[in-house]
Parts: sequence; structure tokens; C-alpha cells
Amino acid sequence: MGIDAVIAAGDGKAARKVFKRNKALLDVAGKPIIRHIVETLLACKDIGRIIVVGPKQSFKDVLGDLDVDIVEQKRSLAENGWEGFLQTLPEYRQSGELTFDIIDKYRDKYALFLSGDIPLISVNEIDQFISQCDMNNYDHVAGITSEEILKLFGPRKGRPGIKMATFHTWEGNFRQNNLHMARPFMLMEGIDLVLKAYEYRYQKELFNILKALVAIIRLGPKDIGKTLAIYLLLQVSAGLDALGFDTMAHLISFPVTLPRVERIVSGLLGARFKVVETTVGGAALDVDNEKDFMILSVMYRDWLNHISCSKPSSGVV
Repeated sequence: MGIDAVIAAGDGKAARKVFKRNKALLDVAGKPIIRHIVETLLACKDIGRIIVVGPKQSFKDVLGDLDVDIVEQKRSLAENGWEGFLQTLPEYRQSGELTFDIIDKYRDKYALFLSGDIPLISVNEIDQFISQCDMNNYDHVAGITSEEILKLFGPRKGRPGIKMATFHTWEGNFRQNNLHMARPFMLMEGIDLVLKAYEYRYQKELFNILKALVAIIRLGPKDIGKTLAIYLLLQVSAGLDALGFDTMAHLISFPVTLPRVERIVSGLLGARFKVVETTVGGAALDVDNEKDFMILSVMYRDWLNHISCSKPSSGVV
């Protein structure tokens, strides 16, 4: 059996930033973004059941001929991911009730989680990500993509592009790329923090940075000092980079290593956390605003050709 996949593509506030529509329903190259993603998953040999969470009737109109399960959305991205996972469990689908017996039976079950706004996701990138997810030793694996790969999709002379925000570590600058492999029942201890992290994930907004700090203090581990220090260093280095002080930003990030971040996140979640790098780029190219959507629409064919010709490296971090 393949790995079940959950696409969280609801109508929440973040999903409606582009032309006041659900981003997953915007057309790119003649079809909705959500259909691009589903067709890619259907072509992956390692994928089993596909669950799409969002506005059910609208998704039925564009996905009704495909072998997917469509689930009505909840209130937030994190809740959509949770409901999508529960729908992969036969007993829950039958009864609609989550019981301790179900949790015990599926405590070790994991699934692939994706967002609904990544039309350039490819079979190569999904295969590369899955191949690195050592779920014998981890409960949550998050995909990242390096700034060097993302520059291939950035603005160039005479060609439009999308400049994407990254987080700065001593090993390099990376962007979280919308791919997660996780055991939700193993993350229940830190579920409040997970919900807050998704709520405040747009860290370019000062108010969200402040709210994230409060959440870390209130919900974080006993050794809160190191966690806050790393979080603040991530913010300071990103700010310096945005101002053009690249060298200083890199020096500031010296204590911020990927293994240290993994240990801190593991402590926050109460579970084993790991990051792995994918080297294709499509999973990081999400649609956050109208300008980026217009650029992606214009450049889609060129970027798709580039991705199709890419040969993923091991990408191990």
C-alpha cells in the first residue's frame, strides 16, 4: 500500500489572499492549481489514497472525474490537515468519531501533507522527499529548499521572477517547501503549538512575530531561553539580509544550525523532528499574493520545463 496524501486547501484567510478567491481554484495553464497537484500525486507510485480538504462542492466541480476523496473544510489549515488525516482511517470514515481505540491502532501511521497552492510540484520532487523521510526514526519530517535553487525562479534581467523569503542558518539559507511527512497522533502533545505556528506562519508581518513569541513562551518547553534565542536570531538575520547586510546576517546565524533547530523543534513538539532538502524547487513556489500569481502564470511553462529537466540530487541535510 502507498502513503496516503492530504492536501489542505481550505478557504481560510490565507487561502483567499489572491483575487479574493481560494488559491487552489485559480487557473494556471488552463486548469485549477488543485488539479495540477492531484494529477501529480496520482502519477506517483508511492502514493495511496488522496484526500483533498477544502470547499467540497467547488472541488467536486474540478476534481469529480479523478480518484480522490474530497472532504469539507474546517476552520484553519492545521485543522484541515488533521481532518484529512482522520479521513484516511477506515474506522473514522465509518463512524465519524475519534476514539482511543482508533488512536492506539493508528498511532504509528503517517501521511504526506501538502498545501493547495503549489502548481509546480512534480513527481520527481515528491519521490525525492519521500525517499529521505526516515519514518522509522522520526515522527515529523519537513521539506526545505535552498536559496541557491530558489534563485533559478527569481527575478533576472529581462525576465520576471518571484523572490522568496528564507530562514538563515549557518549551513545556508532555506525556505520551508510545503511538504511534510508526519504521524499526527504522535504530535498530539504539541498540537496547541502546531496550531499557533500555522496561525502565525507569515513571519514578514511584525504582529505575527510578536504573537509567535508569546506562543513560544506560553506553550514552549521548560528550557525556553535557548528556544527564544534561536527564534530571535532567525528574525534578526532575516532582517539584516533584507537590508542588504548579507555578511552580517550570515555571522549572526552562526549559532543557528539545522541540527540545533531540529532539536529545538523536537522539544517543542514532544516528538522526533527532522528536515530534509529537496533540490527541484517546485514545492516551494507557492502562491502568496496577486503579483506572484501573475508572474507564476506567465513563467509557468518555462519553469515547468526547467523542473522537468532537473535531476534531483540526494538532498540530504
